[in-house]
Amino acid sequence: MKTRLNRRLFLAWSAISANLILGSKWLEPAVAIFTSEQTDAVQSGDVTDTSAIIWARNNSERNARLVVKLSRSPNFQGSVQTIAGSEVSIATDYTGKVDIVGLRPNQIYYYRVFWEQGLFRIRRGGTGSFRTAPAPVQPHPVRFVWGADLAGQGWGRNPNFKITAYDGDVIQGGYLIFDVMRKLKPDFAIFAGDIIYADNEILPTKAIPAEVGGGTWVNSPTKNFKAVTLEEFRENWKYNLGDEKFRRFLAETPIYSQWDDHETVNNWYPGQILTAEPYNGLSADVLANRAKQALFEYNPIRGKQIYRKYQYGKHIDLFLLDERSYRGPNPENSNPNGIEMLGQEQFEWLKQNLKASQATWKVISSHDPLSIVTGGTSDRDAWGQGSPEVLGREVQLSKLLKFIKDERIKNIVVITADVHYPAAISYEPERAVFQDFNPFWEFVIGPIHAGAFGPNELDPSFGSKYEFISAPGTETPQLPQNSPPPNFHSFGSAEVNRQGQLTVKIHDITGKVLYEKVLEPEK
Repeated sequence: MKTRLNRRLFLAWSAISANLILGSKWLEPAVAIFTSEQTDAVQSGDVTDTSAIIWARNNSERNARLVVKLSRSPNFQGSVQTIAGSEVSIATDYTGKVDIVGLRPNQIYYYRVFWEQGLFRIRRGGTGSFRTAPAPVQPHPVRFVWGADLAGQGWGRNPNFKITAYDGDVIQGGYLIFDVMRKLKPDFAIFAGDIIYADNEILPTKAIPAEVGGGTWVNSPTKNFKAVTLEEFRENWKYNLGDEKFRRFLAETPIYSQWDDHETVNNWYPGQILTAEPYNGLSADVLANRAKQALFEYNPIRGKQIYRKYQYGKHIDLFLLDERSYRGPNPENSNPNGIEMLGQEQFEWLKQNLKASQATWKVISSHDPLSIVTGGTSDRDAWGQGSPEVLGREVQLSKLLKFIKDERIKNIVVITADVHYPAAISYEPERAVFQDFNPFWEFVIGPIHAGAFGPNELDPSFGSKYEFISAPGTETPQLPQNSPPPNFHSFGSAEVNRQGQLTVKIHDITGKVLYEKVLEPEK
């Protein structure tokens, strides 16, 4: 929301500004009252070369107006811009956003959040920073990370959990992987779905399998419900934001958020009726509407669509897909006539934006893998189903791949998650049943903090082949499914240099590189 500073707020800030900043020290003037609740979460996201969304929550849980002070100085010296954002209330669970525009490309900005809670009553919130994207003509190096699958299968925030990072640092307590990701200093992060597990409880303790060390996993705090109400979906997001390492990562790393199934319920699809406890005949559409409201309330997403595109300098165009909202029923995924995955509107949007892209690399973030087979025989949840024939959602995928070839769209890379193990997959027409496409790569990561599973079979329709895989079933002796952190946990990073060479890495939870692929752009 973009608004001007109203007269009342202008007078309050005028009174504060004279005494508020002395170097980097903030003082409390007589006209304002700063309360001392737990540090508010802040985050930036959907950053472009000239704009950014700033998100915050008022932890005092009072009606207030979100106000952001923005500076190019970490000490807020010199020019400081004040932007008034949205009013927050119980209607948004006291979350708010402001869309800041008119920024400079490839520039670090620092922001401080304040809450106007009444006449001359202003409460300080959190602080953060972000870098805007390079301009579309700038061949600037870009590094990003991506992750998925957070707080699943009952593996929650454990204060005793400890690792030694790749650089020797010992990290303990909570979501350790975010401190590791921070060490790479990414320009941005992609959250590729399942960032909450609304359908999983997190009980006080959980047994660790003997094969991976045994003992007891301690969850503190706990979450003893599966989300049905809007408030319960919100509580899942607040559970994650209670983690200090996660908040610190968000405060300094712009994000681009998607969703998958567990933001609602496992393997859901539009039109499904949920018969199990605690849903008891509730429509998945009703549940998903509540889940989507909470998703947009708790993430810095611009606009009303989950599918969207962002350019990051000359070399990166990022395509974020929504493969939940428009899909056909999972039991129909073997229909030879095809079923939807993207919906026609999103499908046309993707084709036309790929065709129009001038970026060197077109990075498609598909939260469901293209060829890894997921779900049971009557519940195939991703694109494929294991048959050599092009069936179900693969019909739409074949049309997309043919369009990319016919339109001579170069340098497609797919990143994904969902299956709870890391992998690198090559696609070659000579190995495929459907051969009318150009070779490409798909890189899979996860979980970042959930149970590890796999490996799954590959659907052969498009000539997929594992070039790298690390999963419980690939070890000798085999380790158990639903292995807890840190076993098989992973995240991805990608970096493009000035010349357009793209290097993709898969890291374990310590940051150690498990796999690396250098891709040269096709001219």
